[in-house]
Amino acid sequence: MRDSHLNELKREGIVVINNFFTKKICDKIITQIEDFSIKEKVIKQKDEGLGGDFRVFGFEKFSGEVLGFSNNNLLKKMVSDYSNLNLETKSTLAGKVIYENHKQTNSGGDWHRDSDMKELKAMLYLSDVNSKNGPFCFIRGSKDFDFKRRNNKYSLLRKIIYVLKGLPSNPPRYKNDLIMNNPEAVKKIIKVTGNAGTLVVFDGSYVHRGDVIKSGVRYSITNYYSPILKKGIIGSIKNITKKLLLKEA
Repeated sequence: MRDSHLNELKREGIVVINNFFTKKICDKIITQIEDFSIKEKVIKQKDEGLGGDFRVFGFEKFSGEVLGFSNNNLLKKMVSDYSNLNLETKSTLAGKVIYENHKQTNSGGDWHRDSDMKELKAMLYLSDVNSKNGPFCFIRGSKDFDFKRRNNKYSLLRKIIYVLKGLPSNPPRYKNDLIMNNPEAVKKIIKVTGNAGTLVVFDGSYVHRGDVIKSGVRYSITNYYSPILKKGIIGSIKNITKKLLLKEA
């Protein structure tokens, strides 16, 4: 990983790196996803009229190749340097989005931030992704402005913690019409296309979503990063708080 990649991540909140994995490895992971048989761990959920993708969290437990991606030290260093925290992979998600006629399907629901605080992810395309395969969409500069939020609610604990931190008390999720009617936001939308093996590292506190898929299938794996839990009494208190927040995320 070059310094230029970290600098771009710091400047834009996102960096795209081509050929991070070979197509051969990507195809192997796709086969593992298709062969995955523990159906009760597969999540298929629609929110805000979107979503509906197939998701398996903790896929690093079922694939040596995904475990290597999950534990990649260069990626950990990049996201840690960006965050000024010591980060590790909390979980690696295997995802599959399929085009279905007359259905609005995408990855992750409508436009949103993962949090009002820095949230780092590293997503790898396992299949070729063009403008019709549900590419990842990201609004550059959206760290610095906000939109009217949906009426979703945090849990009471999360709400209290966010208020104490001086952060908004309802989740940062936004309607597509609101974004599309904002010319400044529309100008800054980027859609990440690329071949299998393309890596996207981004800060989830910027506004983003998966585009609605219009044809084919999109496969990906995504590392979710979290601070390494601390030891000691004070660390234990922080760990408990962090775990409760993660449980609510």
